[in-house]
Parts: sequence; C-alpha cells; structure tokens
Amino acid sequence: MSAASKVGLIAICLGGIVAASTAGPQAPKKLLFLTHAGLYKHTSLGPAEMAVASWGEEAGYEVTSVQGYLQEQEELDLSVITAEYLAQFDGVMMMTNGNLPMRDEQKRALVDFVRQGGGFVAVHCAALTLFDYPAFGEMLGAYFRRTVAPGQLVVLKVEDQEHPATKMLGSSWPIVDEFYHYGTSAWSAERPDENVDVLFGNRIPVGLSRDRVHVLLSIDTRESDIDEFAEVELGGDYPQSWVQDFGEGRSFYTSLGHRDDIWSNDPVFRAHVVGGIRWALGLEDE
Repeated sequence: MSAASKVGLIAICLGGIVAASTAGPQAPKKLLFLTHAGLYKHTSLGPAEMAVASWGEEAGYEVTSVQGYLQEQEELDLSVITAEYLAQFDGVMMMTNGNLPMRDEQKRALVDFVRQGGGFVAVHCAALTLFDYPAFGEMLGAYFRRTVAPGQLVVLKVEDQEHPATKMLGSSWPIVDEFYHYGTSAWSAERPDENVDVLFGNRIPVGLSRDRVHVLLSIDTRESDIDEFAEVELGGDYPQSWVQDFGEGRSFYTSLGHRDDIWSNDPVFRAHVVGGIRWALGLEDE
C-alpha cells in the first residue's frame, strides 16, 4: 500500500470514528492521562498530552490531565491517585517512568481500577514504570530492558490486522521512532546480569510472554535493516505493541511515541493510538 493510499485509509477510519461518536447521545468516556517522569523527562510528554486531548472529541472520550510532565523529578506529586479519585474515570493512560512516589495502597488502587473493569493505555516509556510493583507489570504486559533502534527506520509486522489499533495498517508499517527490548522473565539471583534495565539498573520482576498478551506489532527482522539494531537477530521475536484482558478491564500498550513530532504530524500513528484508546475504553471491539 502506498503512503498516499494509507493516509487516505486513515482518513476514512477516522471519519468512521467521528460518525460513531456523534451518532447518539452517549456521553464521552473519561480518560485520566498521567505523564510523571521519575527517571527521564521525554520532550514528547507535553505534545502527547495536547494531542491525546485534541483527538478526544472525535474519538468519544475526554481527557483529564494533572500535567505531571511539568513537575520536577524530586517534586513529583501523585497524591491525587486514590480508589475514590479513579472511580470517576473510565480509563487511565500513562506515559510515565520510574518508581513513582506512590504508596502501596495507591498502586493497588490503580491496578484494581483496571482489574475491576477500567481501561488502561500505556505508551512508550510507561514500560519503565513501577519496577517495584510487579502487579503493574502484569497489567502493562512487560518491563523495559533496553533500547533497540533509536531514531532508525523499522518495519513493523502487523500481527493482527483487525484490531482497532492496527486495522488501518495493512500487513506492515515502516516508521522511524524509538523501539524497545523487554525483559523475558523475572530477574533471578542465579543470572544477575539478565533481565535488568540497562539504563537505570532496575531488576525486572515480570517477563514479556505471548502466553499472557496478544501481540499486535513486532519488528519484522526480514524487512528491516537490522545491522545497527542492538541485540536483534534475523528471525527473532521482538513485540512492540500488544493488548490483553486484565480481569474485567482491558490493557493496551505501544512502544511508539518517543518523537515529539509524531504526536502532531503522523495520521497513521494517531489512528494507532486512538484505536488503542477506544478499544481500552470499550468504545470499539475487534
């Protein structure tokens, strides 16, 4: 499919979202977006908040943000996160990182919110969040181990061409962004150098497993030029986006979103993220 044809298809898909979200009196879903950075503050956090909020009217949701990305690392404040506060939302979106300053009951409230029927959307660096709370990793699906191909062109294989987050892509998606490797099992003292976050030294408590998550996108090692990709082998398995049912709720993750401009200039990326949000919020099914 040519780039022009793909953009045209995206326009049709987004047009369908408009029609679906304006066809009846249904109130928009409520999405809380957290962008607190405990390790590294991506410059794309602000553009991400603006973009996700601007897409909401057409996509059937409205965003509440506490602008966590404006807070400095030593002053992060997540005291607002309680079971009672979360109860007013239909879903939570996170583009965060680090072992955030949350009490155990706050972390449990977040996981229970999704387990009891809420939607969960995690983007890019969210996979570096709460290494100290394994239930979060189970809900997200994996933890970051290292960067694969920062700023390089990668061809992604679309493993599910019917899911709302990938149905607009065809069989492959060439894109420049930053991609990740994830821990494959829990850290073990018997192999202390394995399954450790190579940037910050976090021990990974939950490994990525296709038995638990449904993979949407993975690196196509036969179509990508992998010579400069860290630890990527021909025929290897490198998932980059996935979904799972988590209790009564739904969880969607994509590794994409590192670039500032991708949030405003890429309609294919927009359709991917909007599709994931709508699926997590129960606005759209496969």
